[in-house]
Amino acid sequence: MKIRYRYWACQLGGWGLFTYLWNNIRSGEGFAFRTDVFGDTDFYSAYFIGVLATHLLYLYLRKQQLQRYRLGAVFMKVWGAVTLSSLLIVLWLTGISIAEDGGWNSFFASVDKTLGKPGGLGTRTTIGLIFLLVWFVWHLVVWGWVILYFSLLQGRFKRIELENENRLKQAELDNLKTKLNPHFLFNALSSIRSLIGENPERAQQAVAELAEVLRSAMLAEHHQLIPFGKELEVVQHYLAIEKIRFEERLNVHYTIDPNIHQQTMPPMLLQTLVENAIKHGISKLAAGGEIRIAAALEGKQFVLRVENTGRVPEERPGGGFGIQGTLKRLALLYGDKAFFTLHNTAQQTVCATVKLPAA
Repeated sequence: MKIRYRYWACQLGGWGLFTYLWNNIRSGEGFAFRTDVFGDTDFYSAYFIGVLATHLLYLYLRKQQLQRYRLGAVFMKVWGAVTLSSLLIVLWLTGISIAEDGGWNSFFASVDKTLGKPGGLGTRTTIGLIFLLVWFVWHLVVWGWVILYFSLLQGRFKRIELENENRLKQAELDNLKTKLNPHFLFNALSSIRSLIGENPERAQQAVAELAEVLRSAMLAEHHQLIPFGKELEVVQHYLAIEKIRFEERLNVHYTIDPNIHQQTMPPMLLQTLVENAIKHGISKLAAGGEIRIAAALEGKQFVLRVENTGRVPEERPGGGFGIQGTLKRLALLYGDKAFFTLHNTAQQTVCATVKLPAA
């Protein structure tokens, strides 16, 4: 309904403006904005004929589904329809002129009087040449209508295509989120389970920390981007749970630029990197280790670094599901404007680095 309304608004308004400007061009007088054209029946005849002819052309294009293609791909079919439409307009206008003059004889006499029998040309020949010239002019006018129509439609189809792509991207991102949340929850619950038999009081404390993590995660669930400060808060609650489990075997150090807490980022991105550091690094070392979390702006990029004690196995440098999910989310949200690296360092640590466009 909304599209039909726009079509008729453009159709009626566009032809009204064109017919008004066309009727303001008079031989010998040039162009001027006149009001007397509204009292001329030729103004209304040209207006309604233009609307009717191009509406018939519109119905033909829709029936043949030609508007779904680029104009160049269906040029010949459209050209034939434009030719017929412009011919129909000229025939209607000619018929109206003949009727207004009182018939063929009066119409010929009027042409003779207006043109004064141009040298060597008969009345019928002169009328034929004028007819072809007027047909050519209206042919160009209808082509202008077609080009404008296809341009507007192609823009609309492009928007629909982009909206569909965005819906698919959104669905894939939501799918990744629904997998990441249970992944994180499983890790947290595993940590708490190991505490229940050893230290029930600390297990209760860990449950309280988990509740805070889940509350923050639920608030961020409906957003594709959240402030870094919110993400850091979730990570600190999660690390508090792990600190209860690992005790002195886990040390955490933060190097955070205080001016970047409003920098946006995907939710659970830093969380995933920290989980990966504990699961594949700290938990496998009898003596434990440390995690260093750094965040700062470097030029036009927001850079996150998570470094942990341990080594990345050479046969599996890409990490598990968490890392693979992170790569997919970055690709969907930022395309080639985001970068991720995971590598061993000379200090017997693993460094995960994410670079995002600064916002």
